Amino acid sequence: MERQRGGCLLNGCVTLLVLALALVGYGWWRLETAPGRVEARAEDDVTRAAASTRTQLSAAAAGGTLFETELDRVFRKGPDSGWAEERDGGHVTVTALLTGSTGVWMGTVTAHGCYEFTVTPAAAPPPVRERRVADERCERLPSRPVREPADVARDLAAELRATSNGMAGDSARWTILTSTPGVRLQDRAYEGSGAAQVTVALVWMDGGSGPQGRDCYEFRVRAPRTATFKSLKPDGCHRIQRERDARAEAARRDQLDEVAARIRRALAGAVAGDGRLTDAETRRVFALRQEDAVTSRQVLANLTHTDRSADGSLITLTARVNGLRSTPWYEGCYAFRVDLRAGSVTARTTAKTCPVPGS
Repeated sequence: MERQRGGCLLNGCVTLLVLALALVGYGWWRLETAPGRVEARAEDDVTRAAASTRTQLSAAAAGGTLFETELDRVFRKGPDSGWAEERDGGHVTVTALLTGSTGVWMGTVTAHGCYEFTVTPAAAPPPVRERRVADERCERLPSRPVREPADVARDLAAELRATSNGMAGDSARWTILTSTPGVRLQDRAYEGSGAAQVTVALVWMDGGSGPQGRDCYEFRVRAPRTATFKSLKPDGCHRIQRERDARAEAARRDQLDEVAARIRRALAGAVAGDGRLTDAETRRVFALRQEDAVTSRQVLANLTHTDRSADGSLITLTARVNGLRSTPWYEGCYAFRVDLRAGSVTARTTAKTCPVPGS
């Protein structure tokens, strides 16, 4: 019985040794073959990139025309990049260097493949012929010339005209202007409403003679299938923001005038009582709190200076009028002129800011 027990132990040790050797051998095989598997995954990524490119080209050419701006978006490349096009009648052939990659613990492994795509634009998603060609083809690709902004704008306007109406068309328009390389959307706005609504976009285009080598263009899109463009001076790209700022400033001024009018009425009411305006009454007026104020500091205005004439009949009160609680950063300097003899109170703006007492 002792010999059998010892034999079982020995058999168990042999089994464990065999398993250990098998695991070591498997691990060694995995290490030896790892580069090939990683490269294969990177090559698979190149194949997937080719399939995705084929699908995008088919969708881009579905309108019956394949614009260069559409090619720019498909290949996401600029001048001197890894793709080139040839146009022969109605056929467009694009040769492009596609890249695939896969992550490994020591970094990233990349693979490349040279592909040729041939597409004939049609009024429906057309088939795209795709084939892999010798890598040397992509080593001799000609440099892509820099296009004039006016030519790019012409392509973009044609694309904008082809977009559908409604929310889907609006989304497609912004995608066209925000995803085309060399084109940067500066601002946008809507004019009118309903069927007469016009979409206005201000964009910068590379390759121009303006600041930082960019030109400003305005696009105006109105359904159905109406899109125009024109070149603007560089400051034209800030027109919508200037109009927005002007409206905000007008609203700010109206709000401050409303608060100043309330203070003026309160001062006039104090004067109407006995024809006088004491310091206590003045403090009480300027201690008026904003509606729905949650702290005592939320007053309508902060009195900064008081000036009385020699006979005391004219009093000028300078105050920093505060905005309403919804926009507390609004403030303006107002002078309230109290004429005790005439029993009148007027208000006018003075400097842009009032000094804080004690500053």
